[in-house]
Amino acid sequence: METLRASERRAGPAPLVSYAWFTLAWTLLTIVLGAVVRGTSSGDGCGASWPSCDGAFFVSSANDTARIIEFSHRAVSGLDLAFIAGLLVAVWRGLPTAHRARRTAAWALLSVISEAGIGAMIVLYGWVADDRSTPRQISVPLHLVNTLALTGLLALLVWQIRGGRTLAATRDRGVRTLVGLGVLIMLVAATGATTALADTLFAPESLGHGLAQDLDASSAMIVRLRVLHPIVAVGVAIMLASYVWRRLNDGMGDRTGLAVLGLLGVQVGLGVLHIALLTPLATALLHLLVAQALWIAFLFFAFDRLEVREG
Repeated sequence: METLRASERRAGPAPLVSYAWFTLAWTLLTIVLGAVVRGTSSGDGCGASWPSCDGAFFVSSANDTARIIEFSHRAVSGLDLAFIAGLLVAVWRGLPTAHRARRTAAWALLSVISEAGIGAMIVLYGWVADDRSTPRQISVPLHLVNTLALTGLLALLVWQIRGGRTLAATRDRGVRTLVGLGVLIMLVAATGATTALADTLFAPESLGHGLAQDLDASSAMIVRLRVLHPIVAVGVAIMLASYVWRRLNDGMGDRTGLAVLGLLGVQVGLGVLHIALLTPLATALLHLLVAQALWIAFLFFAFDRLEVREG
């Protein structure tokens, strides 16, 4: 195999690595705050205006909780865009021209811009609060899947800045399997977003009431689809755990593999607890955060296995 150029695998300076990690963490905070907006039905807190909040760029009143929540999310999102733009500049200034992290940083900036665009569309079209329209039911899972793309690009950027080599671009079975697992994780996230929206709009009064809603032919489609998430999630969890377990101790991604298995167990437990407690916001936020952490751990596991090694 052709030897990779040193400039393509050179680790970046420690401050740049720290900045990349910080930006990834801030992005996770932004995503969680977005879930707070959805879970508290605060999406209309700033009215149908964007990026301003009812025409203002600063909120001074502390009496309108929905307004404060929505404005806070927009402020944190704006900082996230600024941090990623700054990361792009830092990567382009601090790494050689041939370094692959430069391209990844550009894609990350485009991804966060698209994320902002989806958020703006949701606000401007009124797909917020108690809106039950089909466009909203489509936009919510799309919004979450787009966040996975963003955090995935930032995770790849961290890995590259730390000195990760080129990823294999072949179409062998191992590559296809990892890509397939990644797609399945996104599918679980999409069904989870749909379920979370259904829980917000049609909150069950008890486990029995929720199950009756799910099985009632007269219920809204989004409610009847709610049962899909635990089924899909358990199935994908079994496949992912089986794949990772069989490949532990082979010298490629052992630590990240253990992280995947640990987070997978925590996530399944959280899912059961979330349902048992009738889907409160606190467990919903924790469930989302662990889902993102699991996604990132899986990606690092995949990067370790797909890394092109010299020799």
